[in-house]
Amino acid sequence: IAQPRPRYFAFIGSSGLEIGTIGDLLAHTYDINLAVDARAGQKDLLKLTVGYTPISGAALPFFIAVEERIFQKHGFEVSPVFMGGSPLINSAIIAGEFPIGYTGGGAVISSRLGGSDLVAIASPLPVLTIDGWAKPEIKSIGDLRGKRVGVTRFGASSYFSALSMLEAGGVKPNEVTFIQNGGVGESLAALMGGRVDVCMIGYPFGLNAKNAGFHLLFRPSQTEYGLFPTAVIAARESWLKDAKNRRVAVDFLRALHEGLVLSRENATVTKRALKKFTRVDDDASDTDGHRSPQLGVAEVLKLGADERYVHALAMTGGNQLRAARLLGLSE
Repeated sequence: IAQPRPRYFAFIGSSGLEIGTIGDLLAHTYDINLAVDARAGQKDLLKLTVGYTPISGAALPFFIAVEERIFQKHGFEVSPVFMGGSPLINSAIIAGEFPIGYTGGGAVISSRLGGSDLVAIASPLPVLTIDGWAKPEIKSIGDLRGKRVGVTRFGASSYFSALSMLEAGGVKPNEVTFIQNGGVGESLAALMGGRVDVCMIGYPFGLNAKNAGFHLLFRPSQTEYGLFPTAVIAARESWLKDAKNRRVAVDFLRALHEGLVLSRENATVTKRALKKFTRVDDDASDTDGHRSPQLGVAEVLKLGADERYVHALAMTGGNQLRAARLLGLSE
């Protein structure tokens, strides 16, 4: 019995105009339907630019949320933009360049006191984890008189840590020279290059400083200055008044919280994000107990929220002059 000759059809395939049998055409149509159904089942992602600082362990929850695609799960396509210093991020938020920033709490407070409508809506790291690493010949904080102190930028958390260090040692800010370096990595480079005598840096760059022969001069997390919002999520109060924007903020915080939990509980995820964003390849084998900020401040984070804030208010409200000095508002 003679077999019927197959009929051929022309159709637009993945490589352009194609010729095939009815079977080829049906298979192609099936693939198209699958692709359309998949796209229909996907939620449109809201594109969200987020300014962040620093490139260090203090931003681990944000790094993890980006690297593990947690933001996508909550409906966001986040574009992280590094800016060297909290004041730059805050200015960009106020100018409307982006609505949300991962920034320093001290700079937000200063901006608010200066008349802006910037507010902190969360604090992933309510502990000051930026340490002072010094040259070997600097034996005490008092030895810093007449020396150069490296910070990322005036008004950033590293600057507040430096002010805390100086006050702890009885040294006035005008007795040292502050050098702005722009970033944590740049501050470490300034120390290693001899451009500063002490620099304020956080994990994991402190490990590099130790390995290079520098010594730990000041660790604020172990002092009365430790309860401080190193990292906060900031937005404009006027932007948050819109119900739609408020929903965006809440969903963003939900995603960030998942990143925070992973930073405490999943070492593999933490190492991967830390290596990608900081370019520091470390096994988190911390020889001096200085682990990632979230793990290093576990005792403080175990406090209930109410108790933590009561402690914070007691530390600042009980000595208004000290609080003002930490914010750089008085001599």
